Amino acid sequence: MKLVDPSGKEVTSKENKEAGKLEKQLSEKAHKLLEPTLNKVKLSGAQIPQEQLIQLSSMAHQMLFYRMVYNLAVKAGIEDLSDLVSEDDIEELQTSLKNQLQVVDRSQQQGQDPDQDNS
Repeated sequence: MKLVDPSGKEVTSKENKEAGKLEKQLSEKAHKLLEPTLNKVKLSGAQIPQEQLIQLSSMAHQMLFYRMVYNLAVKAGIEDLSDLVSEDDIEELQTSLKNQLQVVDRSQQQGQDPDQDNS
């Protein structure tokens, strides 16, 4: 988790106790959010693949984060999302997202040379 100071600059201390405390609180709330779902799975005798468990945990954190942002916006009296996210922010995030995406050529995925003639 990254913290920023009132001017918007990231607080970069490696031993940031406030960030650690917030992360712990968020993890506890995410665990509480997941508890009924995981109990239902346990009671049914089913098992969740590790990948799906990670996805569920990520979703719980994301849901909590969205709710926190929503609650903060409501408390701050924000009525228009553009007060929080500008078009420049969207463009910057588009670039970041695009840079994180790795596209695999289908022929490479199947172990074939794309320049090879298959006739």
